[in-house]
Amino acid sequence: MSTPFYKQSPLPLIIDNEAVCTSHTFDVDSVEAPGTAVATVCGATVKEAHAACAAAQRAGPEWRKMPLTERRKILLKASEIFQQRIPEIIALETKETASSSGFAGFETAVLASAQFQETPIAMAQAMRGETAPVDSAGKRMLVERVPYGCVLGIAPWNAPVTLGIRAVLAPLAGGNTVILKTSEYSPTVHMAVMQCLFDAGLPKGVLNVLHVATKDAPEVTQALIAHPVVRKVNFTGSTNVGRIIAQICAKHLKPCMMELGGKNPIVVTGNADVELAANNIVFNGFLHQGQICMSASNLIVHASLADDVAQKIGAIMAEQASLLSAGRKQNHSGKDDEAHRLRPLFNAASGERVKSLYEDAVQQGAKLVGGKPAFEGSLVQPVVLNGLTKESKFYSTEAFAPMMGIIKYNTEQEAIDLANGTDYGLSASVYSRDETEAYRIASAIDSGAVHINGGTVHDDQALHHGGMKNSGWGRFNGVAGIHEFTQSKCVTFNVPAQVPFHIM
Repeated sequence: MSTPFYKQSPLPLIIDNEAVCTSHTFDVDSVEAPGTAVATVCGATVKEAHAACAAAQRAGPEWRKMPLTERRKILLKASEIFQQRIPEIIALETKETASSSGFAGFETAVLASAQFQETPIAMAQAMRGETAPVDSAGKRMLVERVPYGCVLGIAPWNAPVTLGIRAVLAPLAGGNTVILKTSEYSPTVHMAVMQCLFDAGLPKGVLNVLHVATKDAPEVTQALIAHPVVRKVNFTGSTNVGRIIAQICAKHLKPCMMELGGKNPIVVTGNADVELAANNIVFNGFLHQGQICMSASNLIVHASLADDVAQKIGAIMAEQASLLSAGRKQNHSGKDDEAHRLRPLFNAASGERVKSLYEDAVQQGAKLVGGKPAFEGSLVQPVVLNGLTKESKFYSTEAFAPMMGIIKYNTEQEAIDLANGTDYGLSASVYSRDETEAYRIASAIDSGAVHINGGTVHDDQALHHGGMKNSGWGRFNGVAGIHEFTQSKCVTFNVPAQVPFHIM
């Protein structure tokens, strides 16, 4: 039996279900020991990008014609294989990325597992057509769901299993071929997930996998989007990069789906359960070092409770200090290092960015209420500030780091304005014992999701997932997620009749 693609070194590209090695290689830097490589990876150039497009084009017609039940069998088989490999994939994620084994386990065994199981189940309903009423002449009319053709999926590193699957699964379910551009920070994890699809019998050329070095990413990505075979782009990543991708797509008249950054406010009303709110704030702000697009950030707390909430958060952080301290080492056996549930940010530049945001907020008058600020390259310790102002850079800037700030409010409208005062709208929470009040506030917040008495970090295959404003557009999950990668097509059956020319 040949060596699985994800176990080969250097890590190859996959084009036409074959491993492709190139002379352009790059290393994935170790989180635990910066400066040492955890993987050597073959990097794609424009040449390999065009080869992947050609493979996808050749595979397209047969994949589209394959009966839905046969396509579904392959995806369900891939789901079975994935379930068997969960422990191995978790270990790979903690080795190659900044994920703790706790977060890697959650995103792999819970989120990704559900996605792999539920997407194939939704296929029959998602691909169902419609009929229109017969017109007066007896013409029958129907609407079909058809694939775009080839979808380019661009996946990030921060939840590589869940977001790697999301980049390809719904497009495949819709009858599209897919080219996946992996993240240069998690190519092995992405490949391990794609291996499940290849091993399930995915036909040649239906899925092609490209790794691209950072320095080559602009040229290769532009070449892929510009290629006539690519008909839609599926991007998850930062708002800054998403804006560039969207501009390229617009230039070539390609539709795109965007899941971007978030600022994710939490409103704590004057009659909220303080202990519940404080507990969920700490968990949703510091899970995965705050490197989740839905991580809690701006804490908008009624003035009557602001000090109580701040004190409770500080107490929780002191009580859980051994867990809420960031360290580099991780036990790859599947158990967390006892002293470090948090790990470094994914690079030193992120550490410098959050340090700058912290220093600016303090200069603006914010006070530390939880944690012990420390910035050592990519290793950043979690902090919570009280007395944050709208003028601070942190209020409007996505930190993508373990930092939160409390802003006081007095009126309900003020809370709504503060929640809506940034350019983002991905996730939000409202804490209140009065569900009528909570729903009134939730309805006024411009966000793709608002969770009442629940955390901002939330994803469920039964619900649409996506953002508003600069957090992107389009919706993932279930039937809606598959619909994003299909188009409606009208077909009419006409009663044969010659049209008289005199009506021209």
